[in-house]
Amino acid sequence: MEEPRAIFGNPDIWDSIFKQHEGVFRSIEKLRAVARELISATKDSTQELVQVLNALTQVCSETMFDVLLLAGNNRGTGAMKVARGMFEISVVSAYLERNPKELEAYLSFSIVEAWRHLQAVEKYDPGIVSRELMKQAESEYNRVKSQFSNAAGRVQFRWTKKSLRQMAEEVGVLNIYEIAYSSASELHHVPLIGIIAHELNWLREALFVANGSLLKAVVSLYNVHDDTASDLRSRVNEVVANFKANHKKTQ
Repeated sequence: MEEPRAIFGNPDIWDSIFKQHEGVFRSIEKLRAVARELISATKDSTQELVQVLNALTQVCSETMFDVLLLAGNNRGTGAMKVARGMFEISVVSAYLERNPKELEAYLSFSIVEAWRHLQAVEKYDPGIVSRELMKQAESEYNRVKSQFSNAAGRVQFRWTKKSLRQMAEEVGVLNIYEIAYSSASELHHVPLIGIIAHELNWLREALFVANGSLLKAVVSLYNVHDDTASDLRSRVNEVVANFKANHKKTQ
């Protein structure tokens, strides 16, 4: 007897979902192609800002594939939850592009996070972390903690004192934060309205937020890239125009 073939999703609806949102899906594929080319073109950069935005764009592009898998199976709610994370990535990318002097804080705060993680691990599983590693991590933490401490010596919980909302406003996407991001947060934190929100179809919104987020990350990386080849510039302009056209159609 032939073993059953594994199917991850609902293939019966793939074609219909694609036809409903064909323009957006095709636009996203072009955008992902530009993202891959730009990531490849910047991967060997010696500039820290380019390296960081390259990594953020790569994560955003890979996450877009997760959104497409969910969207293609009409899992709009799940797609929106993932798109919410992409929005955060795009805001950080755009913020660092505009505020390159804050890159050091972005990088240094990873030391604070690493120290806190090791402390948590040691708290619940004493002895699992070597003394040498704990000592090294604590030394690094003590070296940078003053950058993130207030007058009372309390170390902050984020790499920047600005909230995501403040950063979103600064980079020009406060409207997305207040309308889409806040609503998606309720899907995660499930107050009563979040439970009700799970009954809605978030597919169109998820594709819009994910598409716009990856586009913003791509544009930020392109803007800090030294080589502004005309071919790449024209392709970036094309995906920007595609996004605007698709968004206009759905308004």
